[in-house]
Amino acid sequence: MSDKEALIYQQNCEEFRSLNGFFWQIPLIMMTLNGGLWYSVASLDLSETAQRGVLWFAVLANLVMVAGLARIRNVMASLLIQIHSYQGTTATGRPRIIQILFSLLLGLAAIGAAVVSCSPRTHFTRKSTDGAPTKETAEAAGDMKADARSKAAK
Repeated sequence: MSDKEALIYQQNCEEFRSLNGFFWQIPLIMMTLNGGLWYSVASLDLSETAQRGVLWFAVLANLVMVAGLARIRNVMASLLIQIHSYQGTTATGRPRIIQILFSLLLGLAAIGAAVVSCSPRTHFTRKSTDGAPTKETAEAAGDMKADARSKAAK
């Protein structure tokens, strides 16, 4: 192996390690983002339109990260092929089970946010600054109880 090939091999290995770090950090970053967005929807005094906007942002962010994971994994696969060719070995087909699992979890988070965004008021109880439910929330809860009673009576 020439000096140039050795340098290319070393750079490919370093790039692979860097991408691997990003690959494993994305789910942690997305868990933090999703938690923060859901917390803001559940606890801040937002209008229903704002709640929907935040939840749809969560849907979009999760779907973009699914695409990002796929792209990072594809680049990692091509680097792995190059690394194996420099080593004189053959790259075996690597299962993408971790990518699939991460993508499924992000997809489930996106689906959950999309479903809840259809009617956020029924899923979140807003509270006033003293911890008691707001008048609007209490009225909505009363309407839901009345609807449930009328359905049960039928």
